[in-house]
Parts: sequence; C-alpha cells; structure tokens
Amino acid sequence: MRELQLTDVQAGIDDVFAEVSALAKNCRFANCVHESEPGCAVRQAVNDGNIEEARVSRWRKLLREETHNRESIAERRARGRSLGKLYRTIQDEKKSTRKP
Repeated sequence: MRELQLTDVQAGIDDVFAEVSALAKNCRFANCVHESEPGCAVRQAVNDGNIEEARVSRWRKLLREETHNRESIAERRARGRSLGKLYRTIQDEKKSTRKP
C-alpha cells in the first residue's frame, strides 16, 4: 500500500484546528485563501502572535489534501487537462517572443 487517502475529514480538520477554522469564518472575503488578502482574520491573528504560522500552514495543507481527495476522477482529469493547456499556452508564448 503506497498511500492512504481519507475522505470526508473536514469535520476532523475543523475540530483539530478549531481556532483557525473559527477565524477563517471572520475573513472579509468568502473565498479568502489566508495568504495576503486584505481583511483576513487568520493573517491578522498570525501577525498579532495569537496563532503560529506553522499551524496555519499545516491547516492549509490538510485542507488542500481534503479538496484533492474529495475530487472525482472526472474532476481530476478536467483539472489536469486545463493545467496542461495552460502550460502549452505559456510555452507557445515563450517560443513566439524569442528573438530569431
């Protein structure tokens, strides 16, 4: 067995990181990623020294993993295709701007 993917662990993450999850609900924007947005309650708590940056990083990492594990196979393929298109677009733009 190479890895174990747990699904539907959002409630557990909210329990373990209760203070961070509670602060996240107080952010100015609903889609806040808690990195550099203005009005982010989580960033403010880190800046004030109420929460450690490492704890917030672990919380973010677990949320990303939960989101990834919750995706269906079709959603993962669609995300992979769109990312591939983005890479090809960037490579094409880079080739077109090269000096001959």
